[in-house]
Amino acid sequence: MYTTLSPCEMCTGAAVLYKLARVVVGENKTFLGGEEYLKQRGIEVIALENQEGQDMMRAFIERKPEIWHEDIGV
Repeated sequence: MYTTLSPCEMCTGAAVLYKLARVVVGENKTFLGGEEYLKQRGIEVIALENQEGQDMMRAFIERKPEIWHEDIGV
């Protein structure tokens, strides 16, 4: 599975349920989801730490914090 951010609880569960071998995360500084749980279940997690993605997410959160907080459940 390829994700922009660290996977949310639902995506983490889906990765475990469907026995994915690997999850590739674009960046996990903005949101750190279920990466440790995936690793505990034997799923390889590769965090690319993509700077462009981090910058894009920071800019989005600054411009639209109400959408980010609604979506991410803060």
